[in-house]
Amino acid sequence: MKQVFLIGDSIRMGYCEAVKEALSDRAEVIYPPENCRSSQYILMRLLAWSTLCQREDVAVVHINCGQWDVSHFNFDPEPLTSLEEYEKKLRSIVWVLKSFFPNAQIVLATTTPMNPQNPETCNPRTTADIMRYNDVIMKIAQEQGIPVNDLFAVSQEWGADLFLDYCHLTEEGYRRLAHKVAETVSRYV
Repeated sequence: MKQVFLIGDSIRMGYCEAVKEALSDRAEVIYPPENCRSSQYILMRLLAWSTLCQREDVAVVHINCGQWDVSHFNFDPEPLTSLEEYEKKLRSIVWVLKSFFPNAQIVLATTTPMNPQNPETCNPRTTADIMRYNDVIMKIAQEQGIPVNDLFAVSQEWGADLFLDYCHLTEEGYRRLAHKVAETVSRYV
């Protein structure tokens, strides 16, 4: 059975089990047990996480990161990762993924928006910030011929009723994302 490797932050953690269940008859879905956090953290941990798979058997690597990168931790006026640095890191991630998983289709997922009611958080970010970082994802995907799973487009009109807090989703919200991820990934397995 082919393998699907899901990498991503807490948003991925919210949908990964449902994706695994949805694809159980087509592929083995594997993902790190931890929150993959920011682009920098992903770069640091890719080698370790790649041991969770049989690299040659991975048909798809689906990756999302951005919520941490765009965050202004502890109200810092600057995001954790500048837009320029995010582009550099994302390019490096794509290069490493292509090296580690030579038979895999890489799929870049856009970052989901913020709760439209904008509840307070000590690590603020806005949907407008996320859109700028998503533009970088789209640019790199287009340049490298990588498909995009536009999770932002799927969720940008959702109401606050599908959010638990400032960015995390309800079970129904994650179910909807899982459906979109499974649908996208299934094209390549």
